[in-house]
Amino acid sequence: MRAVTNAPTLKYTEKSNPSLIVPRAASRRRVDARMLARALALALALALAARTAHGATTTVVKPTLRAHVARRARVFSPGLDPAVERGAAAWFARLGFYALREAEAVGSGTWGGAATGSDGSFAKSYCVDARANASTVDAYDYVGWLPMANAIEDMIAAHADAKVILFETICTEWWTHASAARAEAAKLGARCGCSSGSRSSASECGDSSYHYCDVYPCLWNRAFGSAAPVEETWKRAYIERVRAIKAAVPSDRILTVPMTTNSFSHATAVKISKEIAEFLGISDDTDAFSEAYPFVVLRDVSQTELGKGAVAWSIIVLLLSVWILFLAHRKDPVRKFLRRRLKLRMC
Repeated sequence: MRAVTNAPTLKYTEKSNPSLIVPRAASRRRVDARMLARALALALALALAARTAHGATTTVVKPTLRAHVARRARVFSPGLDPAVERGAAAWFARLGFYALREAEAVGSGTWGGAATGSDGSFAKSYCVDARANASTVDAYDYVGWLPMANAIEDMIAAHADAKVILFETICTEWWTHASAARAEAAKLGARCGCSSGSRSSASECGDSSYHYCDVYPCLWNRAFGSAAPVEETWKRAYIERVRAIKAAVPSDRILTVPMTTNSFSHATAVKISKEIAEFLGISDDTDAFSEAYPFVVLRDVSQTELGKGAVAWSIIVLLLSVWILFLAHRKDPVRKFLRRRLKLRMC
């Protein structure tokens, strides 16, 4: 019998063999379940990473003092330059001081590093009450920016242990920073409904204790005579207020520091840091302190470094995310690629 050489090739499809439909559907379900599990795990890892990086924003606790910082001090900073005051708050928070800048509290986060929270009690008291309630700042080591610049006389009278650091910038540089900060404040005021009369309940507009419209535009009006920037009027108000602060604070309780947000040398940053430490008496080794914490005007508190625990946890979360995404399953393309590369190198 002659062999059949051109026999047709049989092809099994879902139509010709319905039994194949079940295994394929089951396989698809398994793949979908696996992808869903990986997506959920990745979402959890990213959430943990975000919390690690930014700290706890709802629970701000008094930080632990850092190395070479022997003791706390009560510091009032009545400077009127918003850029410098923002940087100063970040610098003092880095030392382990509990800081308040306008309505923003800066302390230590759950995962290490800096955490910010809302506390508008001081600013609201200044705008709403007949005079600022001095007890609203009792919990803080450092208080700066508005309304401290205009309430400094009452604050130093109520806190005999407080010392004042006045960061002073030249008028032209101050005007640039102040007008830009006021523009940002106006945008926030518009989003919060301060001009429309319909207050927003968004989280950026405050919390249960105060609303941003309680302090805007009040703080700007009382500091410079108008909410809208008028260059000559504001510059004159700035110069007069700086003179009034220097006259109101006893000479043994105030340190005036000429400041700029432009770059300056490391030696200058170390010198400023040492002057501050000696004036406040917060370190037993001011040389080591100033080298460890040179006074650099950080742009915002988010640049404050994370603690060691937070850094370690961030690395763990990153490695876990990579494993879940690419290496957890045998059929993952990345895992197959790495295995092939390893085999080729071993050969």
